[in-house]
Amino acid sequence: MVTTRSAYIKQIDQLDGHVSVIGQAVVEDIRNTALAIGQGNRAAAQEVADGHDAFERLHRNVEDTCMSLMLLQQPMASDLRLVTASFRAISDLARIDEMAYETALLSMEVDLGTPKEVADLLVAMADNAAKMVMQAVESFGSGDVSVAENVFVEDDTMDNLYEQVRTRVVDLLKAGEEPASVAPEILSVAKYYERMGDHAQSVSDWSIFRATGSYRGRTMGE
Repeated sequence: MVTTRSAYIKQIDQLDGHVSVIGQAVVEDIRNTALAIGQGNRAAAQEVADGHDAFERLHRNVEDTCMSLMLLQQPMASDLRLVTASFRAISDLARIDEMAYETALLSMEVDLGTPKEVADLLVAMADNAAKMVMQAVESFGSGDVSVAENVFVEDDTMDNLYEQVRTRVVDLLKAGEEPASVAPEILSVAKYYERMGDHAQSVSDWSIFRATGSYRGRTMGE
């Protein structure tokens, strides 16, 4: 019994570290997609692709730990809040990384850096997505609700950048200019980044829940 309890406490204590490690990996992958698009850095895109399977294994292992804690250990109060928030935050981070992976693959298949003005907007979206994820993960570990809330503010910037990409690509197509051949891919990548922002907001929601017990302004169970 003592050994089991000791293992339980160790797993609980490790959850913060797991979320942080996964969050850092996601941020690095997003930044690598920016290098691939903005600088044509194929090696950066390849790094994201090569690390995908290892990331998935880590993500699944941590999710399994959370499920084991919830189903077998039946944690109470704050521990349950931590486990629940960790499970959901890690799920959102995994979805973000999946989109970074898809972006990396697209960047290796087609030239997303043409024209440069559109590439610059995509890089700005990548930078903003990485910033939002970094803040969301930071708030999860620190319990600083103000940092989590700032992620929602940053999403306005993300939405604005997405509209700029969409409008510019449509204008180029109407004018018969490039990138007609890769317009669907460019718009897909822009949408990936916009959705990364949405998932970063979700991580922030779970950060606030962990810190306060309130999810989107409601106390769980109300």
